[in-house]
Parts: sequence; structure tokens; C-alpha cells
Amino acid sequence: MIVLKFGGTSVSSKSNLEQIATILSAKTENFIVVVSAFSGITNKLEQIANLSLHGNHSILLEEFRNFHFEFIKELVSEFHQIELFVEVQQKCNQLEAICESVGTLKELSDRTRATILSFGESLSSIIVQKYLSVNTKNSIKVNLLDSKKIISTTTNESKDYLNAHLDLEKTTRNILAIVGVPTNDIQNKNYIAAGFVAHNQKGETVTLGRGGSDFSAAIYANTIDATRLEIWSDVNGMQSANPRKVQATQSLQKLSYKEAFEMAYFGAKVLYPPSILPVMDKNIPLYLKNTFSPEQEGTFISNENKLTENKIQGICSLDEIAIITVSGVGLAKQKGSARRVFQILEEANINIILITQSSSEQSIGIGINQSELQNAEEALNSAFEKEIKRGLMNEVKTIENQCIVAIVGDNMKNAIGLAGKVFGAIGENGINVTAIAQGASERNISIVINKKDEEKALNVIHEKFFASTVKNVHVFIAGIGNVGTEFINILFAQKQKLIEEYQINLKIIGVANSKKMLFNHSSETFEKVEELTKEDVLKFKQKKENKNAKTYSSLNEYFQTIKELNLRNSVFIDNTASDIVSEGYEFLIKNSISVVTCNKIACSSEYSTYLKLNKLAKDRNIYFKYETSVGAALPILKTIYDLRISGDKINQIEAVISGSLNFIFNNYNAENQFADVVLQAKEEGYTEPNPLIDLSGLDVMRKILILSRESGLNKELSDITFNSFLPDECTNSKSVEELFENLKKNENHFKALYQNAHKNGNKLKVVAKMEKGNLSVALKEIPSNSPFYNLEGKDNVVAINTNRYVDEPLVIKGAGAGAAVTASGVFADLMFIMNN
Repeated sequence: MIVLKFGGTSVSSKSNLEQIATILSAKTENFIVVVSAFSGITNKLEQIANLSLHGNHSILLEEFRNFHFEFIKELVSEFHQIELFVEVQQKCNQLEAICESVGTLKELSDRTRATILSFGESLSSIIVQKYLSVNTKNSIKVNLLDSKKIISTTTNESKDYLNAHLDLEKTTRNILAIVGVPTNDIQNKNYIAAGFVAHNQKGETVTLGRGGSDFSAAIYANTIDATRLEIWSDVNGMQSANPRKVQATQSLQKLSYKEAFEMAYFGAKVLYPPSILPVMDKNIPLYLKNTFSPEQEGTFISNENKLTENKIQGICSLDEIAIITVSGVGLAKQKGSARRVFQILEEANINIILITQSSSEQSIGIGINQSELQNAEEALNSAFEKEIKRGLMNEVKTIENQCIVAIVGDNMKNAIGLAGKVFGAIGENGINVTAIAQGASERNISIVINKKDEEKALNVIHEKFFASTVKNVHVFIAGIGNVGTEFINILFAQKQKLIEEYQINLKIIGVANSKKMLFNHSSETFEKVEELTKEDVLKFKQKKENKNAKTYSSLNEYFQTIKELNLRNSVFIDNTASDIVSEGYEFLIKNSISVVTCNKIACSSEYSTYLKLNKLAKDRNIYFKYETSVGAALPILKTIYDLRISGDKINQIEAVISGSLNFIFNNYNAENQFADVVLQAKEEGYTEPNPLIDLSGLDVMRKILILSRESGLNKELSDITFNSFLPDECTNSKSVEELFENLKKNENHFKALYQNAHKNGNKLKVVAKMEKGNLSVALKEIPSNSPFYNLEGKDNVVAINTNRYVDEPLVIKGAGAGAAVTASGVFADLMFIMNN
């Protein structure tokens, strides 16, 4: 004989019941069917009970009655309706009498509440039994079992009416007296029973807790030694995580009883935790199936999980948790102190969900339901009042709005470093851990975190351990000029390939320019923010109307929004040359948001700022990447890092590291206008938005300063010797327009520089140098035997002498300017972060 349980959603429409009839007709063994109340009915009964205290229950009670009447009309022919109508009306009359008594007495006890809640399952079992017996497609004769009379429990005086304790021995006798002994079953009958409801030793109606219909089915399975228990709902078995909170979850085909219990206990709603124990006791196979997709395998739960490839089977969470900490020197080396704490909470009828204790024995952390926090705090402070006054104990400390994230798997004990991976994953995303608990079985690692980080934590852990899961990376961009546009083009061009080959989904969540920011959201509070399409971003760039584009008073609003969205795997991309944007790096990094930038300002500002940003990123276990701040996509900083980490020492750097200046002096020949060449460089995206930054040498100075710092020197911008090649009039230009006017006025100056170099057979190059701790930048005449002489176009070249590279320098050469190559370098930095 088998037992099947169908949940509220499964029994709540005619088409669903037809599906159930089809499932039952296919069974070759006799069965007991356990049903929940129709969907939403138990909640409605809760409301009716609460409203009855004030005599306001009539409208909802009428809705309750009409729902069942209308459902009966839909299910069965008129001939069979009368009997059910009478049954429903009688139940409603009883319910109304109870509610009126509650209103008169102004008292709603747990005993009365349990009686009110029991009407849902009582009616659903009667109605479904009649439907199965008379439906025309798959009529099945089933006998009604009255769970209220069959399932026996014990209650402790006025307690436990809503979560009664099973009396298994008496219940077994009751069931076998009706169904028959499993080994000698001659009745050959099928049965249907209400879940959730039972009676106590006084014959009073009690319930088995919310979710108790699963428990009822497991009890029936245990008592008749069922060959299997099937629990049918509206999902394909147990998932690797809650699909409402985690994307791309996986169905778990097999679980052990203990794994299933842990996951159910910590929030997997598809199964009520106590349901595991009765079937585990007799090693009865348990199947979690989908009523609407019966062909799906669902989840098979048995004594042993034989799937060894997954160290972690699932990740689940419990919210509405508070942590209460009992501490003090009076706890240390005092026998029975922990027992006393737990006894106090037990006497206050407070359920303990999680326990942690410090090795010094001076602190015990206890996780409880937040609704019980005040009672727990008062009970503990009162019980330890004398010790608190003597200084042996502290007043209890509480932390509210927490949740427990549990990582579950029988095979976790065989996975070295697994806990480290878990904490690394959440640490990278700035999720603070309040408490940790791990059982000796190593089947469960429980982490207490702030409730606001629940979804973020579930997703980052799930992405870390389930290889087929696509990792979502949330990208925020500042600057959509030349480099920004090229970066966006690369991202969308590579998007599908990254999903298919690397399981990485890059999502642009926000973009900003100097005046506005754009998010794709459905409310003023940025709830349900979705990724931006390429069309969204291009419209924003082109300043077309967009209802989601928002003007801000300062860029801090953009940074603050990124923080408040609190998305996992968040990376900020700075494609600007703005000091205002770079000032926001510290805020972003402190909030565990990685930063990728081609902006030189932050790393060439005060040395203390350079150190602070790098240290902050390291402390937060995230990334601050700025490879493109020197040499666009050339691997200059990476090479210096690799040399130093291998024990080499950088002694000298000589470099042409301004692609824009190299382009300008390569294309200027004294026959054309110097101003025209500069304008060409600007229009082709080789210079900064204000070319004076390049022409004044500031851009090159910033780059050699960054190289010196990466080489291990403590240098400031003021330490660099610079020989300007610009006339003062050009240097003092107040705007881009004024700069070009002054360049034209001083054409003879530039012509003389060129002609003098040309006469000597040399070329003009702006060379940056680091030698013996000194930094310099100057426009030099480069002879034909120099490695810099034939440097064409916008190319850069960096020659590095080290303890290992003495006679011949290590040379890095290639395109060092341009929007496309810079954007490709920024994208490479982003991928470095994702791959690490």
C-alpha cells in the first residue's frame, strides 16, 4: 500500500483534480490519499478567527461558505451536489457558532483556534472524496478516514494545540483497526484523509503545525508500512535553492533523509521537516512530485544519497531571525550554565533555532524567531538579574532583522576548503557574517547574516558551487563617451559567448554621464531593477527621452543608488577622466563593489590615496583594477607586478607612454599646422577630452608616477621634473577653444622644434624616465639608433631594466591610445575579476 499527499494548490480546481484522478488511476497498489485544505483557505480561516474576537467575521465566513458552494457546483453534477451542500452548511454553522462564542467571550485560545483551522482540511477531504467517486473520466472509489479521530496526540495542558505531539503507538492502533494489518490486508480498499488535523488525549481537536498535512501523510505511511510515500505539489521536487530568490536553480534528483530534513528545516517549503522522521524510521522511500508534470522525476529521498559529485546539495534560508547573546565571566567553567540558559528559554516557550558558543565559554549566541525576541530578552535578564548586578553576567545583547543561510550536503565533510569557499564568496560581496554554526556531522554550515543580504548571499553561494549556473555580473558604468561607447559595444558583442562558454552573464544595470543616470526600474524606489539593453544605453548617450533617466544633483546619488541596490557581483566601470568620479572609488570599495578604471587621477593623486584604495580592495577581498591607466590595453602594470612578485627589482624605466603625443609628433611635419594635428588626434579619440592635459605633459607625468609606484617607489607628482615644450600662452589656456587659438598663434614655436630635430636627423618624442629613484618627463630629439625612433602612429613603448634584465631591457610595445584598445583593456580587467 502507498500513501500520496496532495497540497492545496493541487486540489484547488477541477482541472487539477482531474489530473489527480489520472495519477491515482495509474497506481497498481492500494493507496491512502491525504489532502490539504484548498489553496488560501487556511489563511482565510486564520483571518476569520482573528476577526471573530471583534465580531467582524461574518463577511469572510460568507466568502468561505460561497467558495466551497461554487467549487462543488463546478465539480459534480446537481444530483451529487445536495449532499455536499448540506455538509458544507453544517460545517459553516458550527464555525459560525464558535466565532460568535469567541466574540462574546473576547477570548481566542489556541484550542479554539485549532478547531477553527481544522475546518479547511475537513471540508476538502469530503469534497475531493465525493469528486473522485463520481467524476465521469476516472471514477475511483475511496473511503473517507476521519483524521481527527484517528491521529492521536498529546498536549501539555493548554499548550501545543497548534503543534501537537504525536502519540504514534495509539495512532498506529487506530489506523490498523480500520485499514488492516499491512501483511494481511484483505480489504483491498483505497482511502482519503484530511491532513493537518488530529485529536488529543481529551478528544479535543488539535493541529500538527502549518505544513502538517505532509506530516499526516508520513504518519499514515509509517503506521501501515507503506511501500512509498509521494508528496505532490506544484513544483518539480526539491530545488537546490528557493527559485523565488535564486535564479537558475536545479532540481535535486536524490537526497538522503538527513539532507532533506536539513533543507526543509531551513526553509525549503516543499516539505514539512517533521515529515521526514516517520518515513526515515522505517526506511520508506519518499518522493516529491509535481502534480502538473507527473512525468518529471522529482526528488527521491531515501536512507542514502548515492550522488557523490555534488558536495553541496542545496542552499536554503530562514528569515525573521533574531540573535540573542548571553555573555559574562560567570559562564566560564560553570557546570550547567548552558543548560540553565536553555531551560529558561524552554520555560518561556521559546524555540531555539541555532546555537553558537565561544571557546572561552563566556558567550552563547542563540538564534530564535524574531517574534519571540522580547519574551526571550525579558526571561533571560530576569533569570540572571542577580548575576548581572554582581558583574558576573552582562545584560543580553540582541541583533534583529537577521536570517540564517544554510549550506547542506552529506558529502561536505569530504570537501577540503569548502567552508573557505563559502565565506570567500560572501566576503567578496561585502556580506557581513553575524554568527556561524556547524554540526559535527559537517552536513550543515549555517551562517547568520543581515536580512537585507539574504538573496544576495543565496545567489553568490549558489553560483559558486553549482557549475552549470550562470553567474550574473552587475555592471555600473560612468562615462559613455568614446571609450564608454566602445566598451558597451564590446560587452554586447561578447555577451552571448560569455554565457554559453563561460557561464557569465554581464548585465549593465546603470549608466551615468555628468548630468544624468539611467536605471531600468519600475518604481521611484528602484525596486525590481532590470538590466539595460543596448538600445536603452544608446538612447541615453544620444540624449533621447527616456522615462527612467533621472537628473541628479551630484554623482554621489549614483554611487548611493549602486550601494542601495545591493546586487551581488557588482563592478563599477569608470570610462571617464573625471576627478569627481575617481573620488567615489573609496565609497564603492568600502561597500564591496569592485572598480575597473582607465582614469589615471586616483592612482596619481596623493600617495596615501593610492595606498588606501589598494589596501581597501585587498581588505574587502575585491578588486581595484587600473591596467588601462597606463598604455591602454598593453600589459605594462601586470608585467611590473609579475617581475616584482617573482623577486626581481625594477631599476629603470624609459618610455614613450603617450599615444596621443606620439601620434601628434609623428604626424606633424611643419608643413601642416600643429593645431590641426592636435585637433585630428582629439577627434580620433587619442587625447583626453581637453588636449591640454596631454600637451602640458600632465598625462605622461601621471603615467610615469603610476609606474614608479607600481615599481615600489613612494613618489608624488611634485617629484617629477618636467621640461615643458608649450609656450606659456598655451599652457595658461582656460578652455579647449582658447587652447586651439593659442596653438595657432604659436605655430612658429612648434615649427622651430620640428625643423631643429629634422636638421639633426632626429624625431621628436615625449619621453618619461624613472632612473635611480628620479622621475622626469621631457620632449626629446630621438636619434635613429634609439628603439624609440621608429615608434609609429599612436604606439607606446616601455623599456624596463631590472636586476634580471640588465644589458637588454624588457620591452613592451603596441598601441597605447584610442577608444577601442582602451575599452578592450577595460573589458579585460573586468574579465580578470570575473575569472578570479
